[in-house]
Amino acid sequence: RIVNFIKRQLPEGKRTALTKTKQLTLSTLGKMIKAYCLIICITFTEILIGLTALNLLGFYSGSYRVVISLCIALVDIFPILGSGTVLVPWGIISLLRGNIGLGIGLLVLYVIITVLRQYIEPKLVAGQLGLPPAATLVAMYLGLKIFGIPGIFMLPLIITVLKVLNDDGVIWQTGELGKVDMGGGG
Repeated sequence: RIVNFIKRQLPEGKRTALTKTKQLTLSTLGKMIKAYCLIICITFTEILIGLTALNLLGFYSGSYRVVISLCIALVDIFPILGSGTVLVPWGIISLLRGNIGLGIGLLVLYVIITVLRQYIEPKLVAGQLGLPPAATLVAMYLGLKIFGIPGIFMLPLIITVLKVLNDDGVIWQTGELGKVDMGGGG
């Protein structure tokens, strides 16, 4: 009822723009969630393969590889935490306890995950959002600097919504920018 009341207060053109903005924002948010779910799946697979390889080589004898891989993949989605929050201390402790193979394997696994993540994240997010990878990377960086961790997700989303609204002519219509009525009649 409140939304309908607000919509009735707006002129038809603004009402359409508001509805379109809401739809585009939700669509873009869905695409972004899809991209990050794909990143989680890729990281999960990398960790699972890494732990399985370490198991086959005889360096890792623990169980729960799937659970450990899932937990690390979920932690990895947060830039401040990342997979290094788990893998680096685990690797160092393994080295200190004399399990050199496991320690080196975990640290190598961390490097592989980090390098691949740096490569695939901008491409996946950009591909889902329709922005060039460089623009997505800059937006994620600026979002982090300006808004903190939520900004990594928010700023690319905002830029994408603005881009789509602009492309659809909702916020700026071609040819209308720069037109200024200077008075003067005629």
